[in-house]
Amino acid sequence: MAEQKLPAIQLESLGRDESGSVHDPLLHPELYEGVAARRVLAFLVDMLIVGTVLGVAWTAAFVLLVVSFGLIALPMVLGSIAFVILYDVLTIGGPSAGTPGMQVFGLKAINWTGGRPDNVQALLLSVLFWAISSWSLLPLAVALFNPRWRCVHDFLSGMVIVRRIPGNSAA
Repeated sequence: MAEQKLPAIQLESLGRDESGSVHDPLLHPELYEGVAARRVLAFLVDMLIVGTVLGVAWTAAFVLLVVSFGLIALPMVLGSIAFVILYDVLTIGGPSAGTPGMQVFGLKAINWTGGRPDNVQALLLSVLFWAISSWSLLPLAVALFNPRWRCVHDFLSGMVIVRRIPGNSAA
């Protein structure tokens, strides 16, 4: 029986073999070492940032909420949701390819071909993450059972989260 091999991820300059590909985590474990724990910690940092910004905004808007007898509550909630999604889109789809929390813990998002994700892909990742994790954390457990530590929303958006390799612009 033939050995099953994971599809290759293309990266610009990291560990290329003769085909120009970065292969599975068994050949390039440095890209995936500690990714799961780092993702959790990065999420906590990002939620601290988002929570602080939204806390200040909601505190400032509380007077308007009282004066309007709660009529602006729905726009405030929708604005908060939009802020959280835009935070992800503009940071993951931006030049750093990662949220501030991901940057602190040395992570970045790449698309399946190894390039930087665009804003549409980052939007898909964010919306899928919040939609999936709002009803259950079980789909996040998928990361425990694959060698690239990918969650369901990573698979569905075509993204991979890898470690930034110091001194290498590609990773």
